[in-house]
Amino acid sequence: MLFRRQRSYAQEVRDQARELRRAGFSYGEIIAQMGGDIPQATLQGWVADIELTIEQRERIKQRELAGAARGQRLGAQWNHEQKLERLQIAQTQAMPAVKRLAQDRDALMLMASALYLGEGAKRDDHLALGNSDPTIIRAWMELLRRCFEIDESKFACQLSISQGMPDQALKEFWSQVTGIPLRQFHKSSVKSHAGSIQREGYKGVCLVRYYSAEIRRYLDALGRGVIATLLEIE
Repeated sequence: MLFRRQRSYAQEVRDQARELRRAGFSYGEIIAQMGGDIPQATLQGWVADIELTIEQRERIKQRELAGAARGQRLGAQWNHEQKLERLQIAQTQAMPAVKRLAQDRDALMLMASALYLGEGAKRDDHLALGNSDPTIIRAWMELLRRCFEIDESKFACQLSISQGMPDQALKEFWSQVTGIPLRQFHKSSVKSHAGSIQREGYKGVCLVRYYSAEIRRYLDALGRGVIATLLEIE
C-alpha cells in the first residue's frame, strides 16, 4: 500500500505565516507572500489559534468582496468579447449569401413577404407594418420600393407613442427614416404609461401603411405558397 509523504516545513516558515496572520492578512495573501506553495489547509492548522481583530476581519471581508466584484467584471467582459467574436464569425459565414440574395429580386420579395406575414397588419385594402426599430422600417420601405412600382401618395404613417414624448419631433424623425412626407402622417396614438421605463433612444412605434390590395394579396400568396410547398401541403 502506498502512502503520500507529508511535506514538512521549517519552523521559521510557520513563524512567518503566524506573523502575517497576526498582522491581519488573509489565507490567500499569506500563501502568495510565501511563494504560493503552502496548502491552505496546512496554513489554517498553523494559525488556527490566532484571533483577528474586528478591523482585520472587516478588511479581509472587503478585500474578498472587491475581488469577487472584480472577477464578475472580468467574467462579464470575457463573455461580451466571446459574444462579439461569435457574431463576427456568423457575419463572415453569412456574407456570401447576403451579397448574393441582396441582388436577387425574388429573394427580396420573399423577405418582404416574410416580414408582412410575421409582423404586418392584415387588412383587405392595404398592407401595414409597424416597428420601433428604424432599421427594420427603413428596410421595409426599401423592399417595397425596390420590388414594386410604388405610388408614393399611397403611403401613410401613424406613430404610437407614450404620453410626454415629443410628437412633432418624432414625426420629423420617422419622416426622414421612411421618406414619407409629414402631410401623410396621421394623428399619433398616444398611450399613458405612468411609471414605465423606456429604453434609451426609443422613438415610439412607426406604423407604415400602403394602400394596395394587389400588393397585399401578392405578398400573402407568395409567403403562404412557399410555406405550403415547403410543408408539402396542397
